[in-house]
Amino acid sequence: LTRSDVLSIHAALTAETKNRFDKMTFARMKNSAILINTARGGLVNEIDLTEALETGQLWGAGLDVTNPEPMDPKNPLLNMENVCVLPHIGSATEETRDNMAMMAASNLLAAIKGEKMPQIINKEVYQ
Repeated sequence: LTRSDVLSIHAALTAETKNRFDKMTFARMKNSAILINTARGGLVNEIDLTEALETGQLWGAGLDVTNPEPMDPKNPLLNMENVCVLPHIGSATEETRDNMAMMAASNLLAAIKGEKMPQIINKEVYQ
């Protein structure tokens, strides 16, 4: 953390990881560092993040996820020039959406034909 220019979070939200990125984490980071969260909003303590950004402890943040979603319109992070907040659309590229549509159509056609659906994540429960 002490040497990172950018910290990009990619983790599951669990009881152990909730608010994992807090004032103690930010204190270890360079004041020129940027925090990126595209994982889950609950991983970052937004009160601590706001303080770190306001005081210059962090240079900036990019948030594709927040806690809660949608973010309260009065949340100070929305008005900070060193923060970019997206409405959880990190996967909304044209290519990604096209691929998602093709996968859904492939599953639908297979199901209609009585065949095994090819795009199944939880195969252990699929019959």
